[in-house]
Amino acid sequence: HQKAGGRISCLLGPHAPYTCPPDYLTRVLELATELKVGIHIHLAETRDEVQNIQNLYGKSPVVYLQDLGVLDHQVVAAHCVHLDDQDIKILQDSNTGVVHNPESNMKLASGIARVPDMLRVGIPVALGTDGASSNNNLDMLQEMRTCALLHKVKTMNPVVLPAYEALEMATVNGARVLGLDQQVGKLQPGFRADMIILDLSQAHMIPRYDLIANIVYSAQAGDVNTVIIDGKIVMEDRKITTINEREILDKAKIVAETLVKG
Repeated sequence: HQKAGGRISCLLGPHAPYTCPPDYLTRVLELATELKVGIHIHLAETRDEVQNIQNLYGKSPVVYLQDLGVLDHQVVAAHCVHLDDQDIKILQDSNTGVVHNPESNMKLASGIARVPDMLRVGIPVALGTDGASSNNNLDMLQEMRTCALLHKVKTMNPVVLPAYEALEMATVNGARVLGLDQQVGKLQPGFRADMIILDLSQAHMIPRYDLIANIVYSAQAGDVNTVIIDGKIVMEDRKITTINEREILDKAKIVAETLVKG
């Protein structure tokens, strides 16, 4: 925690309410308080989870965490797909950060989170990809596009979740949810120099009537030309400068084959 010049931030990660009984979550909360770190937890991801917690404790997963005191702490809540109005009010009042994973939720048929409703009441909602097993390519640019389009068709409203809001979810809201909004998430004096530079010359990026709309609706991972982390160039002209990419990919294939063979 806080190593690598402060670039590494650790959180405790109890999986989800349906896999973590009350005594376990109480121990996690005590440890998080002792270590002064946040908590990351999957929350209300599926209907089965909500029904399971309702059957066990007679309440929703959100109320379950609230009653245990978990939401009094800094919490990053992944998914939050199945929420009622009371749940949203609790997340709003506790300033809980939510991470929306639209493509994972689509692939697993988990449902569609009430993101516009959460944003409307000021809940910080960031974008995530979830893991490779439920998302595959982990492409944040693609995730922005999917997010913006998904909620338009869900609400049957073409102006819901405009491009700029999707971009905020992928940048500044991510920093807010992680409690890093005074360090990253913006290009601003005094913040860490974390940025990507996009190649805007490809056909799918032309014409550019609205640059933000181009980035959200048209940009692809292959358009990322340069990546800078804390002022250090780690990829330039599509070439990674810190590792041998070919060697890593070759090793990954070997490891994958080993896993399949058992």
